[in-house]
Amino acid sequence: MNMRLIGFVKGLYWMITPWWLRERVQARRIRGAQAASLASLVPWTEIERVRVAARARGEVIPAPASIDWFDDASVCSAVGSTPPDLFWPALQPCDVTDTASGARYLVDLWRRRTDLRERFPDALSEGSAGAFGQWLQADGAVELGIAAPVLPRLVAALDARLADKPRQAFLANLHLASIFPHGLTPAGSAAIFKWFVLVGRQQARLSMEEVWWLFLDAAAHPERELLASWSFAPAWQSRHPDGTTVFGCWEFAAWFRTEYGVDGPWTDPVRWPIVESPAVQIRIAYESRAHWRTTHPQALDEPAAAAALLAWLASPEAGLPEANRGWCRELDASVVSGELTQAGFNLLGHFCYPSGLRISIESMADSMRSAGTPISERDMVTDVKDDPHHARFGGTEVYDTTVIHVQPDPYFTSAFERAQLAPRKQRTYRVAYWYWEFAQIPDLWVAKARQVDEVWAATEFVAQGLRERLKVPVRTLFPGVKLAPFEKRSKSSFGLDEAPYTFLFTFHMMSVMERKNPLGLIRAFRKAFTAADNACLVLKTSYGERYPEQIRELREAAKGANIRIIDEVYSPDAVLALIEACDAYVSLHRSEGLGLTMAEAMLLGKPVIATNFSGNVDFMNQSNSLLVDYKLKRLGWPIPPYDAHLQWAEPSEDHAAAHMRRLYDDQPGARELGLRGKASAEASLSLQAAGQRFAARLAEIEALRKERKN
Repeated sequence: MNMRLIGFVKGLYWMITPWWLRERVQARRIRGAQAASLASLVPWTEIERVRVAARARGEVIPAPASIDWFDDASVCSAVGSTPPDLFWPALQPCDVTDTASGARYLVDLWRRRTDLRERFPDALSEGSAGAFGQWLQADGAVELGIAAPVLPRLVAALDARLADKPRQAFLANLHLASIFPHGLTPAGSAAIFKWFVLVGRQQARLSMEEVWWLFLDAAAHPERELLASWSFAPAWQSRHPDGTTVFGCWEFAAWFRTEYGVDGPWTDPVRWPIVESPAVQIRIAYESRAHWRTTHPQALDEPAAAAALLAWLASPEAGLPEANRGWCRELDASVVSGELTQAGFNLLGHFCYPSGLRISIESMADSMRSAGTPISERDMVTDVKDDPHHARFGGTEVYDTTVIHVQPDPYFTSAFERAQLAPRKQRTYRVAYWYWEFAQIPDLWVAKARQVDEVWAATEFVAQGLRERLKVPVRTLFPGVKLAPFEKRSKSSFGLDEAPYTFLFTFHMMSVMERKNPLGLIRAFRKAFTAADNACLVLKTSYGERYPEQIRELREAAKGANIRIIDEVYSPDAVLALIEACDAYVSLHRSEGLGLTMAEAMLLGKPVIATNFSGNVDFMNQSNSLLVDYKLKRLGWPIPPYDAHLQWAEPSEDHAAAHMRRLYDDQPGARELGLRGKASAEASLSLQAAGQRFAARLAEIEALRKERKN
């Protein structure tokens, strides 16, 4: 087939399948961005290729180039050029007008004052409550001549966690982080600083003061950065699975020094801030050392066997160095043996991706903690736009059961890779936690389910669809809902008028707009109210720039009515504040796996109107909310990722309009309905109840695991 014919066939296919156009365009954008990112990394890939080849030949690796962060010439030499904003004119306190200029002033102060660096080594990471911040707000302000109006701006800079965004930009670049896992240690910081200056800060939209803040803080804590590097380097974790414990740190340190040609006090494990508890360190070492498991096979199952393991580790028979034996002898055996035998969960999922999935896994974690169940949390990167907290979720597979709270498509297969986590060699019992919005699941899910031992769903609606197709056990385990702390705000703080009775609906553009059905809600609102009514509808969405046709359609539909569209990424606390500020919540969804925002609105005491279909009916009924009639309808054509044959609800817009009008006309009755909904939600959706359910299932899994083991 010649190229012209191939092009004709492809064009014809695109013409007869227009429903895939949005997905194709999005996929092309993603592929194009990925290709450009990889191309920009060629010089850094070559640096590592040369080093790895030299190691393979048995050559001694020379010490890497280092940077004197306090000497401009050394910094310029490392970068190879002097971009115009690499440095800035010296600032006096009177030049500080905002947080950004405050950060620049503090960077200059840190680079200039050796005495302050020695006196306050944690100045850039402790915030204003740390020793440096306290000094700055007292004697330091006087010494430095800082006027009272300037001081709050410097305090704000100290509390802004300026290193978080550039650290996230580095870790979220999975290819770069995989070839330069040591990039924030002295072994690789020169190369990665150059990447930030020439490439990274433009890609991640970082300021130069943020980049400086990261590298100056990293230079002050090389031991911390080495341990953090191990936490997000799967190759290192596989090679040295207990490398950051008291048992494996010496071997890891020796390997690292040889591998990267470095030396210095920061590579001495005596100086390392190993923070894991003794029980966790022993667990990690136990799973990585077959000799321990063979000698004490029941050590993590029974307190007496755990105590025997501890006594053995403290004796010469275990073959440990005297330092390790002494460490084991000093442990409180009764406490540690109890902790060793306490089962827990490893949670892997979207802790930093702004979405319902993040709220779900956070609720799950809080539920488990409320029941006293130990957990180890691990974030999975989606892209650089994730909240910059990936580095805070460095938990490994400490326990024997891992919950993979990641949807089957697109990231389930690559979840460990995106979490920058090497799976434990002694495979854990794996649970998938999946959401879906239909009674039938895609064929792809059946294959993905073969990778796990069981599947959990949040609602019975989802679980029924899973059970029909999957051979592994499926259980309904609601994650619990808790309102995170938030500061109450007025409508006007969101750019809204205070007076109108305000209905709110929040949704994510990436959650398929047709399913969320905001256009149907707009039509229902228009039926319910005229321009003479003092009522308003607010549609809060995000990532509209990724779906330009749909956001345009939404804005067109809203024209001429008292309808506001907010297309911004809000923090979770801001979303809750918006729900609290409005008067009622309404969702004319066609299908929901859970309906989290409806649950949150109920917990906030808001009257809720919603389609009487799918996951939300697990906690919504005629007594605690206003449910909208519907008819089941086939999609009729593919709406990616949904196939044409699937069914969802077509809610009655007339019935929804009548419900909205009812709340508007009887606002005291609306408030009473909101209070009933709140009481009902607090009773059925609590974290404590969910935590007990998770604990009960863990006990069953542990019993099954022990039975298989014996």
